[in-house]
Amino acid sequence: MHGSLTGPFLCDPRGQRIVERNPIAPRLESLAGKRIGLLDNTKKNADRLLRAFGELLQRDHGVASVEYHCKPGSSPDAPAAMIAALSQCDAVINAYGDCGSCTSWCIYDGVTLEKRGVPTATVNSDAFVVLGQQEAIALGVPGLPIVTVPHPMGDVPADEVQRRAAVAVAQVVHVLTTPAEALESEYTDRFIVETEKFLSAGLACEL
Repeated sequence: MHGSLTGPFLCDPRGQRIVERNPIAPRLESLAGKRIGLLDNTKKNADRLLRAFGELLQRDHGVASVEYHCKPGSSPDAPAAMIAALSQCDAVINAYGDCGSCTSWCIYDGVTLEKRGVPTATVNSDAFVVLGQQEAIALGVPGLPIVTVPHPMGDVPADEVQRRAAVAVAQVVHVLTTPAEALESEYTDRFIVETEKFLSAGLACEL
């Protein structure tokens, strides 16, 4: 043995939790006249949901144009060239996460765009939004605002997708136009805390 230390010794097995904290991108004052990117991760009905959002934002909120991009698949992350093109938009809607891997990569894409200064509405189904928030924390953007839609999304008919888009578009507008500091305060740990409340009240069970 090297050195002069003699035992016994106690070691603390607890690690230190170091969480990177990056701010979300600055938000838009208004959607009027803006160009909105639509990032489709190929999940079934994601194209319908995104195009419905785009139509509603153009009709009701003065959005000038939408730019549609579709990933090669729901995993892994969006190609660098696609992220670069979307970064030229004023804001992006990114949809959607409704399973383990696709939620992880959907959040990853949202975080990537936020870190590049692009306000992004990242969409998860309500059954996977806690996982989405945990992923955002792990990726260093704990205040990532997540738009929720009912689960499941993939097997519902086209008219139901339209109806859900009409309901959720208010969340999209809120996420893209509310000042960043207020959004971070609103969304940091939001879904995790809500779930813990349900669990403590016996109104939900852990999967």
